[in-house]
Amino acid sequence: MNKPTVTALTAGIMIAGVAALAGCGGGGGGSSATTSATMVSGTAAKGLIKQARVLVCRIVNGVPEADASCGSTTTGNDGSYRVTLNDGYTGPAMIKIMAGTASTMMDETTGIDIPYAMTMRAVIPAVSGATSAQVTPFTEMAASAASMTTMTPATINQAIAAVQGVLLSLGIDLSVMPVIDLKDNGTNPAMLALQSNMVKQMSRIAMAAKNASSLTDASGVPCNAAGTTASQQFSCAVAAMAAVMNSYATTDPTKLAAMLVILNAQKVTSVTIPIMRADGTIQMEMVDMTSLTSMQAAMQRAGMTADMTANTVPAMMGGMH
Repeated sequence: MNKPTVTALTAGIMIAGVAALAGCGGGGGGSSATTSATMVSGTAAKGLIKQARVLVCRIVNGVPEADASCGSTTTGNDGSYRVTLNDGYTGPAMIKIMAGTASTMMDETTGIDIPYAMTMRAVIPAVSGATSAQVTPFTEMAASAASMTTMTPATINQAIAAVQGVLLSLGIDLSVMPVIDLKDNGTNPAMLALQSNMVKQMSRIAMAAKNASSLTDASGVPCNAAGTTASQQFSCAVAAMAAVMNSYATTDPTKLAAMLVILNAQKVTSVTIPIMRADGTIQMEMVDMTSLTSMQAAMQRAGMTADMTANTVPAMMGGMH
């Protein structure tokens, strides 16, 4: 894992990437005059998405370029990715996390990896020398919204702001890493609280996909209809969340209200959470997120000292919505 960089979505929020580099072909529209490479890295999660295809696509004249021209790589077993754009592109971009032949995602409710069989996206207003971008169901909402208009830095920023605004009650910041990062943020209780909350809200989506019959697909069929697999349920839930947006800057009030009721109804207790240890490896812990004792024990197993857990874990739990 490399040292995280300041994200283009929200200054000051940091993440880590992996050392899988990918070149890219094509170009046009927004590239810098130099040939200095630019890089996009982050983590893909619903929960952690492993061995999935990653595309980082330049947005040219308001539209993402064809997949064949995008920079590409594969997510690691910790959900992280890194793509290098060798042409020095600095314009807006779209990230796509696509299903591969062996791609999986973690089911937080069981801790078991299940097939990843959908596409999730994130949009970036402008790629810089080193840009961080997480890809989650929440960023898919923003990407879906931005895709409803000509995609420019301004409209992408509006879509991101709109999604963060409607998810304010859940404490969602689209740029927060969906992993509790003890490697780079182990002494930063405020950041660990944001990450813990992101893990909790992602777990709520997993629970809602399985438990909430009022969560439906576009045809009104419940995501958890009889005979559906967990993979199908998760895909349905992500699509239902994206459907809350009815333009690049506005939501459908009825759908939004129903979605927030569904998510808030999920009482997150024992779920599997990913913790990045000081050595950069990911440790999975089944934790009762309502229990101070359980959270402290998990952090200590991942390498946090007893003194640090006593001071930090209460702040982490206090930051969860």
